[in-house]
Amino acid sequence: MVRALAVLGVLILGDVMMVALVAFRSTDDPRFSGAAAEMEAVARTLKDGERLGPRTVGGLAFEEVRRERGVVVFQEGENLASPYGYAWSPQGDPARRLEDAAWSQDHVDHSFEHLRDGFSSWQARR
Repeated sequence: MVRALAVLGVLILGDVMMVALVAFRSTDDPRFSGAAAEMEAVARTLKDGERLGPRTVGGLAFEEVRRERGVVVFQEGENLASPYGYAWSPQGDPARRLEDAAWSQDHVDHSFEHLRDGFSSWQARR
């Protein structure tokens, strides 16, 4: 019982830390600022439904880059089955554009926080 509670506590702490990391990410992050132009260039070349595997763009490492409904998501990683990273959506609110999109076999809820231009920080929850 104690071991189960300890594991649960570690999982909750990890999830809280990941949410804080995404929530407090700012446009002042020099890594993002330096990579944004190259990320946009890559985003403009992708066709809807296209997925790219692991790669480095503008010095940032991504597990996957994909385009769905005009929104390009740069997935940096995944924490407790919750992927996170950046989204590029110059045509408008990425949450509305991805609403009800078949993202994976599991239902995914997306959350976005606008950073600048067409970019937002992104996190999904299954």
